[in-house]
Amino acid sequence: MALAALGGGLASRLLPLPRVWSDTFKDDEITYTAQVGYKPNEDLLFYAGYSHGFKSGGFNLDPQSATLQNSAAILAGLATTPTPVIVAPVYADPSFKSEKVNQIEIGVKATLFGSIKANLALFDMKMSDFQVLEFTGVQFLTFNVNSARSTGVELEMFGKLSDHISANLSATYANSRYPKDCNVGVAAAALASVNRLCGSTLTNAPKFAGVMELTYEGPLSSSGWGLLINGNINYSGRRRTSTIPLDTNNLPIPLDYQDAYFKMNARIGLTTPDERFTFELWGTNLNNEITRGVTANTPLRGGAGTRSRIGFVEEPRMYGLTVRAKF
Repeated sequence: MALAALGGGLASRLLPLPRVWSDTFKDDEITYTAQVGYKPNEDLLFYAGYSHGFKSGGFNLDPQSATLQNSAAILAGLATTPTPVIVAPVYADPSFKSEKVNQIEIGVKATLFGSIKANLALFDMKMSDFQVLEFTGVQFLTFNVNSARSTGVELEMFGKLSDHISANLSATYANSRYPKDCNVGVAAAALASVNRLCGSTLTNAPKFAGVMELTYEGPLSSSGWGLLINGNINYSGRRRTSTIPLDTNNLPIPLDYQDAYFKMNARIGLTTPDERFTFELWGTNLNNEITRGVTANTPLRGGAGTRSRIGFVEEPRMYGLTVRAKF
């Protein structure tokens, strides 16, 4: 019996795709948070906390998510002469496990110079059975990675500089990554993808990020009108935009990284003396920094090393006028 005949006849009848699949997923978890604090005076608080979180698992509903995994072995067995060898079919499991998160945080909250609040926090977040959503170019597929981790520090300062001027400054350093052994215990169907994740950073997780903001909100001289002027600058460090950093040939995927950037936003507003109407002129991304949020495979365009890519561009420069009224 010829292999070609099996591929177009017997094999396709014995092993139809997509197959009918039915199952039930059920899971439960207790989530909790515990904190302790010490306050030596009214302007200073030390604290530590531990929290446990949970995100339910489920099923991939794409018709290709439960595909046959060993078709080559089955066809080879059927083509064996003089007696065909029957190889049991092995199908991918379309289910994915629930994700669990354990986080430790220690920090301090302080009041400086009477009106400035300062918060400093160190955190370590460990995620097990971390859920990853990948667009392969033909389907969306959620699979589990054994573990992921994010460790870092966050600083925030905010408060009034005068009666009508306030400021805000925040900065974060976070090392969010997949451990080098993140493939331990992973389902066979997801192993090839997970192997290319181990040792890399998480998607859209820059190591450095920050915001600086200044606001004036008060009277416009003695006219009775209210004036609002706000400006802020957002910074994001270099970050990955693809789900997986390596192609199937284990070479880096082109256009994966989005370089570091700043984005500037501003708003100016006037409020009538009776506070009934407010007019605001605003603009976002005033420096028109063009950035990518997600990069993925173009459907059915090219293979490893020559694959076409698509990028989802974030909002460009935008501006507008907002009018508010109280009735």
